[in-house]
Amino acid sequence: MFLYDLTWQQVSNLDRSTVVLIPFGAVEQHSLHLPLGTDSIIGEAIARRLEREFPEQVLVLPITWLGCSRHHMDFPGSLTAEIETFIGVGEQLVSSMADHGFRNFILLNSHGGNINKVTLMAEKLRYRPGPVLKVAAVTYWHLIGKEIQDIRETPLGGMGHACELETSIMLAVMPELVRQDLMEADGPENRSQFEGSDMFAPGTVTVAKPFKELSRHGGVGDPRLASKEKGEKILSAIVEKLAGVVREIQTGNL
Repeated sequence: MFLYDLTWQQVSNLDRSTVVLIPFGAVEQHSLHLPLGTDSIIGEAIARRLEREFPEQVLVLPITWLGCSRHHMDFPGSLTAEIETFIGVGEQLVSSMADHGFRNFILLNSHGGNINKVTLMAEKLRYRPGPVLKVAAVTYWHLIGKEIQDIRETPLGGMGHACELETSIMLAVMPELVRQDLMEADGPENRSQFEGSDMFAPGTVTVAKPFKELSRHGGVGDPRLASKEKGEKILSAIVEKLAGVVREIQTGNL
């Protein structure tokens, strides 16, 4: 079910144990070959595929497309919210649905700059006054750390931003927006041993860096081995794992 499609009477009649899915994306540069809306497009695609699995048990809210993208602001077209604004909007979305009686929530994140913010959001909401809410924060690629090893071809360092992973998903969901002729490997030549090197290899030390210091044209990794087939495999793996999250919330295990 999609909130946009329902009337208030239909929402009123829903079971309050329904899992409310709130996707969080971004509008920011994605190198030379992917559109600014990549993260939001991917988040919406995952939400839609999950809804097909649970058409009567998951209520999907419209994507929050304004993310925390300060580190991309050297590239025209990128948009950003302040951290406090982003967290505040997320809290108010959940609180609005909680005021209507819903208690189970998934915050589905599809942008790296939002990761720690949605985690903090979930923690704050757990301790809000009133009825106890169950709020799970999920960043989609964190679900498939094992599965991606059988799909990826780029070595460690090849998946970071506008990379094999994101480009493959975009080829599966909106290939007309992918400029394949402009695909190029990009990213830092030298890293500290303590910094993360890949979406699936986070570092032990966090240092905030703008993307102009990390890349030549906004990418981190190598998109040239991306394909629609890989994108479909990645999406299937994500949705399968996310479906498991829904089931564990429903059973009370999570």
